[in-house]
Amino acid sequence: MKLTDLRGILQYIPQFREKSFVISVDGAIVTDENFGNILMDIAVLRSLNIRVVIVHGASAQIRALGREQGIEPSNLDGSGLTDEPTLQLALTAANRLTHEMLEGLSANDLRAASTNAVIAHPLGILHGVDHQWTGKVERIDVEMCQRLLDNGIIPVLAPLGFDGDGKTYRVNSDSIAVAVADALKATKLMFITTQDGILVKDHVIRQMPVADLESVLAMQTADVHPAMVSKAIHAVAACKAGVPRVHVINGVNRFRN
Repeated sequence: MKLTDLRGILQYIPQFREKSFVISVDGAIVTDENFGNILMDIAVLRSLNIRVVIVHGASAQIRALGREQGIEPSNLDGSGLTDEPTLQLALTAANRLTHEMLEGLSANDLRAASTNAVIAHPLGILHGVDHQWTGKVERIDVEMCQRLLDNGIIPVLAPLGFDGDGKTYRVNSDSIAVAVADALKATKLMFITTQDGILVKDHVIRQMPVADLESVLAMQTADVHPAMVSKAIHAVAACKAGVPRVHVINGVNRFRN
């Protein structure tokens, strides 16, 4: 199985008909030339009656937009402090990216809808630091997602959350993906990244029980590739929440034949 190819798992697909897959796509992947291939993979999954939810990040776009506007983001991935200028960058970047993703899904004859299904609250003050506009997932609007899925529509969730007062918060996309997978009792959670997988001392982990990955994070965090630490932490969280299998897949074009 090629790490870059979702279709590599299709031999196992018959058992997953009418099951839910959550696909979490890093922002850098959406603008890569290989994204069209990923959309075709998603179309194949939908043709096999697999219910798909897409969560996307926006870190790369926030960084680029900040450069354009001469603004230094206070945080890129929604895990640290989000000040007001960074929130505005995140809103613009995430909305543009969602639109681009909806265009791509439409081009593949896939019905999709952007949602406000992530209900969040402020992360608040941690270790004496007010995280301002950084949010934490409170719950996922399961009814909304299920209604869309029941009608053959792919819910698309941006790395943003909304509270009962209509305020918007920047939320880490990995944490949203885990919350969605847990809430929908997903069979699989797939992280599509710019790396070959979880790298420990530059060695790709092909398969690992969750207890072993927990041990690596506890004892060897410094040995895990920095870009993959969040994926590793959230993969553990997803498995402990009851998601049977988490995949980390390279979605970048340069690794394709």
